[in-house]
Amino acid sequence: MIKNLVFDFGNVLIEWNPAKILAAFVKEEDRKRVEAAIFDSGLWAQTDTGQLTLKSAIQAAQTLLDSSYSATVEAIFTHWYETVDVYHQLQEKIFEWAQLGYGIYILSTTSEIFYAVENAGLLPMTKVLTGKILSYEVGFAKPDKSIYQKLLAQYALQANQCVFIDDLQINLDVAKSLGFETILATSEQQNIIAIEELLKKKGSFHRKK
Repeated sequence: MIKNLVFDFGNVLIEWNPAKILAAFVKEEDRKRVEAAIFDSGLWAQTDTGQLTLKSAIQAAQTLLDSSYSATVEAIFTHWYETVDVYHQLQEKIFEWAQLGYGIYILSTTSEIFYAVENAGLLPMTKVLTGKILSYEVGFAKPDKSIYQKLLAQYALQANQCVFIDDLQINLDVAKSLGFETILATSEQQNIIAIEELLKKKGSFHRKK
Protein backbone atom coordinates (compact mmCIF):
# COMPACT_ATOMS: atom_id res chain seq x y z
CA MET A 1 0.00 0.00 0.00
CA ILE A 2 1.22 3.48 -0.85
CA LYS A 3 1.74 5.75 2.15
CA ASN A 4 4.26 8.24 0.80
CA LEU A 5 4.42 10.50 -2.27
CA VAL A 6 7.92 11.43 -3.41
CA PHE A 7 8.23 14.28 -5.89
CA ASP A 8 11.02 15.44 -8.13
CA PHE A 9 11.42 19.22 -8.25
CA GLY A 10 12.11 20.28 -11.85
CA ASN A 11 9.32 19.44 -14.33
CA VAL A 12 7.16 18.09 -11.54
CA LEU A 13 6.61 20.98 -9.11
CA ILE A 14 8.00 23.72 -11.34
CA GLU A 15 8.94 23.77 -15.01
CA TRP A 16 12.56 23.12 -15.97
CA ASN A 17 13.21 24.27 -19.53
CA PRO A 18 16.76 25.46 -20.34
CA ALA A 19 15.79 26.64 -23.83
CA LYS A 20 13.00 28.79 -22.40
CA ILE A 21 15.31 30.14 -19.71
CA LEU A 22 18.01 31.06 -22.20
CA ALA A 23 15.44 32.73 -24.46
CA ALA A 24 14.30 34.91 -21.56
CA PHE A 25 17.79 36.22 -20.84
CA VAL A 26 19.86 35.98 -24.02
CA LYS A 27 19.51 37.22 -27.60
CA GLU A 28 19.03 34.39 -30.06
CA GLU A 29 22.40 34.82 -31.74
CA ASP A 30 24.20 34.50 -28.40
CA ARG A 31 22.33 31.57 -26.89
CA LYS A 32 24.60 28.75 -28.02
CA ARG A 33 27.62 30.55 -26.61
CA VAL A 34 25.96 31.14 -23.24
CA GLU A 35 24.51 27.62 -23.17
CA ALA A 36 27.99 26.19 -23.69
CA ALA A 37 29.42 28.20 -20.80
CA ILE A 38 26.64 27.45 -18.31
CA PHE A 39 25.24 24.03 -19.18
CA ASP A 40 27.57 22.22 -21.58
CA SER A 41 30.61 23.10 -19.46
CA GLY A 42 29.29 20.95 -16.61
CA LEU A 43 29.31 23.87 -14.18
CA TRP A 44 25.56 23.76 -13.61
CA ALA A 45 25.72 20.03 -12.88
CA GLN A 46 28.48 20.61 -10.35
CA THR A 47 26.22 22.92 -8.35
CA ASP A 48 23.70 20.05 -8.19
CA THR A 49 26.24 17.70 -6.61
CA GLY A 50 27.61 20.32 -4.24
CA GLN A 51 31.02 20.37 -5.92
CA LEU A 52 30.54 24.06 -6.63
CA THR A 53 28.52 26.73 -4.86
CA LEU A 54 26.35 28.91 -7.04
CA LYS A 55 28.77 31.78 -6.53
CA SER A 56 31.76 29.69 -7.66
CA ALA A 57 29.88 28.33 -10.67
CA ILE A 58 28.82 31.80 -11.71
CA GLN A 59 32.40 33.05 -11.51
CA ALA A 60 33.69 30.06 -13.47
CA ALA A 61 31.06 30.50 -16.21
CA GLN A 62 31.82 34.20 -16.44
CA THR A 63 35.47 33.44 -17.22
CA LEU A 64 34.32 31.43 -20.27
CA LEU A 65 32.65 34.48 -21.80
CA ASP A 66 33.61 38.10 -22.28
CA SER A 67 32.67 40.54 -19.54
CA SER A 68 29.59 41.80 -21.36
CA TYR A 69 27.84 38.54 -20.40
CA SER A 70 28.64 38.67 -16.69
CA ALA A 71 25.31 40.02 -15.50
CA THR A 72 23.41 37.65 -17.80
CA VAL A 73 25.28 34.62 -16.48
CA GLU A 74 24.52 35.59 -12.89
CA ALA A 75 20.86 36.20 -13.70
CA ILE A 76 20.44 32.79 -15.32
CA PHE A 77 21.97 30.98 -12.36
CA THR A 78 20.06 32.93 -9.73
CA HIS A 79 16.75 33.97 -11.31
CA TRP A 80 15.91 31.28 -13.89
CA TYR A 81 12.85 30.25 -11.89
CA GLU A 82 11.19 33.60 -12.61
CA THR A 83 10.89 32.65 -16.30
CA VAL A 84 9.18 29.25 -16.07
CA ASP A 85 5.75 27.93 -15.13
CA VAL A 86 4.90 26.84 -11.60
CA TYR A 87 2.60 23.84 -11.29
CA HIS A 88 0.13 25.32 -8.82
CA GLN A 89 -2.68 22.83 -9.40
CA LEU A 90 -0.47 19.87 -8.58
CA GLN A 91 0.83 21.65 -5.50
CA GLU A 92 -2.75 22.30 -4.37
CA LYS A 93 -3.48 18.59 -4.75
CA ILE A 94 -0.44 17.83 -2.61
CA PHE A 95 -2.12 19.72 0.23
CA GLU A 96 -5.16 17.46 -0.17
CA TRP A 97 -3.05 14.31 -0.19
CA ALA A 98 -1.17 15.46 2.90
CA GLN A 99 -4.48 16.08 4.71
CA LEU A 100 -5.53 12.51 3.89
CA GLY A 101 -2.41 11.27 5.68
CA TYR A 102 0.18 10.70 2.97
CA GLY A 103 3.79 11.52 3.69
CA ILE A 104 5.04 14.18 1.27
CA TYR A 105 8.69 14.16 0.20
CA ILE A 106 10.97 15.80 -2.33
CA LEU A 107 13.86 13.90 -3.91
CA SER A 108 15.67 16.24 -6.26
CA THR A 109 18.83 16.82 -8.21
CA THR A 110 19.20 20.51 -7.45
CA SER A 111 21.45 23.17 -5.98
CA GLU A 112 21.04 25.75 -3.25
CA ILE A 113 18.71 27.59 -5.65
CA PHE A 114 15.94 25.36 -4.27
CA TYR A 115 15.69 27.62 -1.24
CA ALA A 116 15.49 30.76 -3.38
CA VAL A 117 12.57 29.21 -5.24
CA GLU A 118 10.93 28.33 -1.94
CA ASN A 119 11.53 31.80 -0.50
CA ALA A 120 10.01 33.33 -3.63
CA GLY A 121 6.75 31.59 -2.73
CA LEU A 122 6.79 29.23 -5.70
CA LEU A 123 6.79 26.03 -3.64
CA PRO A 124 3.83 26.39 -1.25
CA MET A 125 3.70 22.60 -0.92
CA THR A 126 6.79 22.76 1.30
CA LYS A 127 4.39 23.81 4.09
CA VAL A 128 3.19 20.21 4.24
CA LEU A 129 6.52 18.58 3.43
CA THR A 130 7.40 15.59 5.58
CA GLY A 131 11.00 15.52 4.38
CA LYS A 132 13.36 16.17 1.50
CA ILE A 133 16.66 15.05 0.03
CA LEU A 134 18.44 17.60 -2.16
CA SER A 135 21.42 16.36 -4.15
CA TYR A 136 23.74 19.26 -3.39
CA GLU A 137 23.28 18.69 0.35
CA VAL A 138 24.13 14.98 0.23
CA GLY A 139 26.80 15.00 -2.49
CA PHE A 140 25.22 12.67 -5.02
CA ALA A 141 22.49 13.03 -7.61
CA LYS A 142 19.95 10.87 -9.36
CA PRO A 143 20.19 8.28 -10.79
CA ASP A 144 22.83 7.27 -8.21
CA LYS A 145 21.18 4.66 -5.97
CA SER A 146 22.71 6.34 -2.94
CA ILE A 147 20.32 9.29 -3.07
CA TYR A 148 17.25 7.03 -3.02
CA GLN A 149 18.74 4.96 -0.22
CA LYS A 150 19.44 8.16 1.70
CA LEU A 151 15.76 9.09 1.49
CA LEU A 152 14.65 5.67 2.71
CA ALA A 153 17.17 5.55 5.55
CA GLN A 154 16.81 9.13 6.77
CA TYR A 155 13.03 8.93 7.02
CA ALA A 156 12.68 5.21 7.83
CA LEU A 157 10.60 4.56 4.72
CA GLN A 158 9.86 1.31 2.94
CA ALA A 159 10.29 1.65 -0.81
CA ASN A 160 7.20 -0.45 -1.59
CA GLN A 161 5.10 2.08 0.32
CA CYS A 162 6.37 5.00 -1.79
CA VAL A 163 5.53 6.31 -5.24
CA PHE A 164 8.18 8.43 -6.95
CA ILE A 165 7.20 10.98 -9.60
CA ASP A 166 10.03 12.13 -11.90
CA ASP A 167 10.34 13.37 -15.49
CA LEU A 168 13.31 11.15 -16.44
CA GLN A 169 12.83 7.44 -17.08
CA ILE A 170 16.41 6.62 -16.02
CA ASN A 171 15.65 8.00 -12.56
CA LEU A 172 12.46 5.99 -12.34
CA ASP A 173 14.20 2.80 -13.43
CA VAL A 174 16.58 3.01 -10.47
CA ALA A 175 13.72 3.78 -8.09
CA LYS A 176 11.75 0.82 -9.41
CA SER A 177 14.76 -1.47 -8.96
CA LEU A 178 14.74 -0.50 -5.28
CA GLY A 179 11.02 -1.27 -4.92
CA PHE A 180 9.35 2.11 -5.45
CA GLU A 181 6.16 2.52 -7.42
CA THR A 182 6.90 5.07 -10.15
CA ILE A 183 5.12 7.60 -12.34
CA LEU A 184 6.72 9.28 -15.34
CA ALA A 185 5.88 12.99 -15.22
CA THR A 186 4.49 14.19 -18.54
CA SER A 187 2.24 17.18 -17.83
CA GLU A 188 0.70 18.73 -14.74
CA GLN A 189 -2.80 17.41 -15.46
CA GLN A 190 -1.61 13.96 -16.46
CA ASN A 191 0.54 13.75 -13.34
CA ILE A 192 -2.45 14.55 -11.13
CA ILE A 193 -4.57 11.93 -12.92
CA ALA A 194 -1.84 9.27 -12.68
CA ILE A 195 -1.29 9.87 -8.97
CA GLU A 196 -5.03 9.83 -8.22
CA GLU A 197 -5.49 6.59 -10.17
CA LEU A 198 -2.62 4.91 -8.36
CA LEU A 199 -3.90 6.01 -4.96
CA LYS A 200 -7.37 4.67 -5.74
CA LYS A 201 -5.81 1.27 -6.40
CA LYS A 202 -3.02 1.15 -3.86
CA GLY A 203 -3.37 4.12 -1.54
CA SER A 204 -3.49 3.60 2.23
CA PHE A 205 -5.72 6.62 2.83
CA HIS A 206 -9.04 7.37 1.20
CA ARG A 207 -11.42 10.28 0.98
CA LYS A 208 -14.57 10.06 3.06
CA LYS A 209 -17.64 9.54 0.91
